[in-house]
Amino acid sequence: MASIDVAFATIAFKRKIAYKTTWLFSVLFGGWALLAGLAVWNHLIGDGEIGGYDWQSMKAYLVIGFLTTTLAWAGAEWDMANRILDGLVAIDLTKPVDFQRARAGEYIGGMMASVPAAVLGTVIAVLVFRPAGPVSPLAAALTVFSLLFIFPLAFGISYLAILCCFVTQRFLGIQWAKDSMVAFFSGMMIPIALMPGWLQGVAWAMPFVHFTTTPASIYLGRVDTAGALGLIAAEAAWAVGLLVLGRLIWRQLVKKVTVHGG
Repeated sequence: MASIDVAFATIAFKRKIAYKTTWLFSVLFGGWALLAGLAVWNHLIGDGEIGGYDWQSMKAYLVIGFLTTTLAWAGAEWDMANRILDGLVAIDLTKPVDFQRARAGEYIGGMMASVPAAVLGTVIAVLVFRPAGPVSPLAAALTVFSLLFIFPLAFGISYLAILCCFVTQRFLGIQWAKDSMVAFFSGMMIPIALMPGWLQGVAWAMPFVHFTTTPASIYLGRVDTAGALGLIAAEAAWAVGLLVLGRLIWRQLVKKVTVHGG
């Protein structure tokens, strides 16, 4: 089955890079968002600090946010959603390939197409803005390890979102809602440390926080080694839990599959 997974990922990867204009626009949009964030936070922080972030550490936080955002929003969500909206899911059910596993291969293939741009953009941002470095080589290694979980986490959340298409027969509103929740509760828009205590508790109780706050906290030393390992363990648990939840929901929804005109 591994060869089939690679095949699905390869097809999605080639499909993603085929639309070079859309791919380039997404990277440029993320770059402009990074510049806007740097301008705003530079004005707010100045020579002081906010929520424990001085200007150097905030620059690092924003660059990490750029990297994670570029990766998290680069999957093939609409390709998955359209298989349900167009009724192609009925054909998928006749194939000897697990639907969730096939969509995971396609999604990760789409995300992999964004890795070169994300890495290049991050390197340029580091060279130009010179943010704070990792507190230690171990913190740097653990940060990279935590970033790997963005792939299964992003897929797990997106897969649950596209399953809503069985009920809504629409995806755009669902995508907007999902993207807004990820942007806010991950700390991409506002660092979690600046939120009220009760809202921080809500954020840490959801998987979205691991897209930006977790790698940034590890990188900047806001948690010790034990805390970093705990956060990575929580990421892994969410990744597995979301996949299991998606499979359970799929088993219930697929019983009610209807195809227009049939």
